[in-house]
Amino acid sequence: MNDPRAVCALTLPPRDGAPAYRWLCAGLRSAILEGRLRPGTRLPATRDLARAYGLSRGTIVAAFEHMKAEGYVTGRLGSGTYVNTVLPDTLLDVAAAPRAPRAALPQPARRWSDAGKRVRGFPSSTSGPARAFRANQPALDLFPTTLWAQIASRCLRRASANLLRGGDALGYAPLRKAVADYLGRSRGVRCVPEQVAIVSGVQEALDLIGRLVLDPGDRVCMENPGYIGAALVFNALGARVYGVPLDEQGMVMPGARGRDARLAYVTPAHQFPIGVSMSLARRLAPSPVLQVRLRSQDGGRR
Repeated sequence: MNDPRAVCALTLPPRDGAPAYRWLCAGLRSAILEGRLRPGTRLPATRDLARAYGLSRGTIVAAFEHMKAEGYVTGRLGSGTYVNTVLPDTLLDVAAAPRAPRAALPQPARRWSDAGKRVRGFPSSTSGPARAFRANQPALDLFPTTLWAQIASRCLRRASANLLRGGDALGYAPLRKAVADYLGRSRGVRCVPEQVAIVSGVQEALDLIGRLVLDPGDRVCMENPGYIGAALVFNALGARVYGVPLDEQGMVMPGARGRDARLAYVTPAHQFPIGVSMSLARRLAPSPVLQVRLRSQDGGRR
């Protein structure tokens, strides 16, 4: 005689304390839905299944009745129990009615703001290892990824619900304090955490500063050549970018055209992309841009 378990092709899940008839129903249902018991297949007799799995015949009968109630099997008097030809899962799948093709409607032209019209994408950098003399490509292969992942995992394990809430607009307060302390020790910059803002990168920082300082039409002094990402931000905000030439001491003080500038963008420590450092004398020289602003604000007394 064939083993009823082989005929039924059952792969029963772990019992996990479930009643025996529910355990048997789960195995039958999985076999039917996975196609191991095809529609119209005759199931073994209840006595054969009871003997094969060490269960009482009443348990097998209860499982079959439950499967009949769910619509997975059907009984034929004097013939046995069969897998239903139409499964309940099929009846629950409502096929989407075919839609009649519609004529394409004319799409209205999008109306962008003036700032949106001025936005230009940053030149994309190619992925891969950093190459010599390539701008905007950090040496990511030198980043301590493993150590960073370990530290991040340690911090996340100790994270509280408060860390997941919306925080200060300037950024995480302990990090801002650490940045202010670092600037004071390493750079001699006197600042407090309230003067530090945490941003995702230089582009966000430039955009934030520009929105706080610039109005459309204001003039911005920039080194020429200089960082193209800064020029893109200032142009998008509606500012007029004025290029200032460089010499061996860095950016030359703006001339007459730059005296009405609202903002000056300078990279004194390591000019981008030339690499020259601004001399100490030029760093300490009074800024004509700043002098003009002071005179305009105090009525010419300074």
